Amino acid sequence: MTTKPGQLHLALRERRGLVLAAAIWVLVTVVCALSGPFGTIDYLSLPGRFAYWALVVGVSVWGSFLPDLAKGKAPWQRGVLWGVFALGLSGFIVMLNRWVFDIDLGWSFFFYLLGLIVIVVLLITGFIWMIHQAYPAAAGPENEPDGTARFLERIPYAQRGPLVRIEAQDHYLNVVTTKGESLILMRFSDAAAELEKAQGLVVHRSHWIALEAVTGQRRSNGRDLLVMSDGSEVPVSRSNRPAAKAAGLL
Repeated sequence: MTTKPGQLHLALRERRGLVLAAAIWVLVTVVCALSGPFGTIDYLSLPGRFAYWALVVGVSVWGSFLPDLAKGKAPWQRGVLWGVFALGLSGFIVMLNRWVFDIDLGWSFFFYLLGLIVIVVLLITGFIWMIHQAYPAAAGPENEPDGTARFLERIPYAQRGPLVRIEAQDHYLNVVTTKGESLILMRFSDAAAELEKAQGLVVHRSHWIALEAVTGQRRSNGRDLLVMSDGSEVPVSRSNRPAAKAAGLL
């Protein structure tokens, strides 16, 4: 299966994001280990500081990808995940300090740490936004002619890949890619409009298919069905049959 330019662009962009996260992890760990902030220079050896800060910074950096699970969903859902991340990170650091330093810093330190984490998250988010503004070509799927890259940003990172099909389910869409499937809150008509220039086709009022993901076709009880690469069968409505036939699917 051939990878489309928009999907390749998205994959490269995500790879740059992972490389940037790894670079931040290493850089901040080295700086903190050498400088020993928050009294760690008095309590831990240099190897101990490297281990401590690698763990703290690592959980902070990689845990910040958690809100990506809510891409394409309602803003309050993303807010909930950010809150879970901030609370979880604060609790983790408090428990780690109790284990490493054998001290109980109490609730006051927990809320102080929570506020500090919120500030740091806002600063990092602002920093990333400025990078995207400075390098719009590298950051913006808006430049993709078929809209595929922008649409794929709505689904979780783990499921991003070449599109197979999209199915409307009430107010949600079940988006199926070669890497899995996920539900997003979006109208089918909006998704179809966004993917209008993509190599795909609306074959039913609630089904969109990627042309390259069609592996066969058959008829059952007078209905046309398209066999997809994920093993599913998608119905073709009578009104969309001419377009499907013109595309060589029937």
